[in-house]
Amino acid sequence: EPVMAAVVDSLQRRGTDPECFDRFFRAMELDLTRTTWATWEELRDGYMEGSAAVIGEMMLPVLQPLTPAAKEPARALGHAFQLTNFLRDVGEDLDRGRVYLPQEDLARYGVDPAERRVTPAWRSMMAEQVERNRALYRQAAPGVAMLPPPGARCVATALRMYARILDLVEAADYDVFSGRHRVRPRTKVAILADVLVRGPRRGLPPSGPPSPRASLAPRSQ
Repeated sequence: EPVMAAVVDSLQRRGTDPECFDRFFRAMELDLTRTTWATWEELRDGYMEGSAAVIGEMMLPVLQPLTPAAKEPARALGHAFQLTNFLRDVGEDLDRGRVYLPQEDLARYGVDPAERRVTPAWRSMMAEQVERNRALYRQAAPGVAMLPPPGARCVATALRMYARILDLVEAADYDVFSGRHRVRPRTKVAILADVLVRGPRRGLPPSGPPSPRASLAPRSQ
């Protein structure tokens, strides 16, 4: 009941587009029938559009951005957050009978998450996914400057904390089967303090082309 009251309040006072809720619930229905996704495009446009991008859109009436241009960065941030979840939670999703990594990418590297093995091919595949994820964070970062200061601080803190999970996945040699990678409380406090002291735009991923740090070509086993 409190949740529904908040939804009604958002619709009435904040001007949230009701169509956003249609997309959200359609995506939730897909989880009842779909367990895999063929390609990144199918996952992004067929599922994450309603489960991730739309969340960014729904936050905009609350955050009250300074320009309509904030919409696309907000959508990119929704995608980035959810893709981070997918990469971190491969093992947990397997336990639920789901694989959110694109089947096309898995086949290209010849890996099967169900084997729960960290091989050279698995590392290469995950490195590609992490770079895709970081590209989304880079697309989202300019949106922070489009928000009023209170909202900018909140979003910048969340962006940096979530992006940190990718560093932890890398540091674990892409082992996402042995446990859940979590940002330590002291790291969260340090990120928050840095945002408050130096401002929300410092420390964000730079916008621009992908960094050369991750190889996107399959490695031989």
